[in-house]
Amino acid sequence: MRTTNGGGILIVGFLLIGSAGMFMAHTARVAARPANDGPTKENAFEAEKELGEAMRTNDADGVCRLLDPDWEVVDGNGGINNRESICAAIKAGTFTRTTYEPDLANARVRVFGNSATITFHLALSGPFEHKTFSGQEVEADVLRWEDGGWKCVLTHETNIRGTLVIK
Repeated sequence: MRTTNGGGILIVGFLLIGSAGMFMAHTARVAARPANDGPTKENAFEAEKELGEAMRTNDADGVCRLLDPDWEVVDGNGGINNRESICAAIKAGTFTRTTYEPDLANARVRVFGNSATITFHLALSGPFEHKTFSGQEVEADVLRWEDGGWKCVLTHETNIRGTLVIK
């Protein structure tokens, strides 16, 4: 098969135009993202909002992605659970939320180097281990900044007296 010089130039031209289009689209996406300025109150708060949304929608993959592999939760009754057990329960559908309403408008966010604490009130309900629960709590999350993002390393829940109902 014989190719003329003009055909070769045309093919190279299409390749260059396609490459330039992909480069410009990538550059636009990068420019649309906020600059990674390291750990800040703002991006810690955004990470907490993302984790809350994953919890609210029972998004097991989202929750598990935002929890550090060594994450643990101290629940309102003094029990301790780890990431593996909680992620497995969410994926199996044995631990879901019917409601998950964090009061992030009044959250307390503090950053200490590459760590952050976020404390807020939370109303929640749903099934867990063949029972239904509802209640209000104060939740404190400890986040660690690593590899350009936040991961939750510890959650501490305190039940607000008189609000926990288990049926």
